[in-house]
Parts: sequence; C-alpha cells; structure tokens
Amino acid sequence: MSDSPEIWVAFARTFSMLFLVLALLILAFYLIKRFSEAKGARGNKNYIRVLATHHLSPKEKLMLIHVPGETLLVGITPANINKITTIDQQIELPEIEPGPSSRFSEFLSRKIGQTAAGRTKKGPVKEQVS
Repeated sequence: MSDSPEIWVAFARTFSMLFLVLALLILAFYLIKRFSEAKGARGNKNYIRVLATHHLSPKEKLMLIHVPGETLLVGITPANINKITTIDQQIELPEIEPGPSSRFSEFLSRKIGQTAAGRTKKGPVKEQVS
C-alpha cells in the first residue's frame, strides 16, 4: 500500500466539504426556527379556537370555530369546507378538564412506573387483572 500525499489531501478536502455542508444546513435550520418564531408561527398565540365539533358521519362534521371578532359554524366534508353561518352572540362554553384516562401520556407513564416497581431480581411479578 502506498501512502501518497494526494490521497490524504483528497480525504481532507472531502471531509472539509462535508463539514461545510452540515454547518450550512444547521445554520439554515436555526435561522428558519428563529424567524418563524418572530413572525408568530409558533408559540402560545391561539387566534383560532375550536369551540365544538359534531360528527355527522365518519367523514363529515360541523365545527363551531371562534376567530377574533366572530364565531363561525362551518361544515367540513372530505371535498369542501363551507361556512354555514356567522353567530353574533358571544358563546361561552365551560372548560372541560381532561379525565384521568383521556391523556395517553399520563396513562403510559403510570403503567411504566408500575411495571418498573413490580420487577425483582428473579423476573417480573405477575399482576392480577381486576
């Protein structure tokens, strides 16, 4: 095998170009994230709120939507979204707290905690099903 200097120069040139491309890609992602947050594309600004949804069939539904200044009733199908009416009255719906089983992440973390607590050196302990 010959250790010619041209091979090492080509190797260094290839990896320097790879590093340069990766650095430019990371910089582009950083700039996109920074400027999208500045324009309000991300964050906790909820200008559009869905007040209620009523499913008419598996693919058709009515939605009551609040945007700043008005409340709209829209019909949604796979092919169209139609504004049915504008509601002039102020609609205040009660805030519904999620139930104990409605948050999958909380359920999963409880089950993982139970599984980790139920293990011993001999193996997992069989749980009784209620």
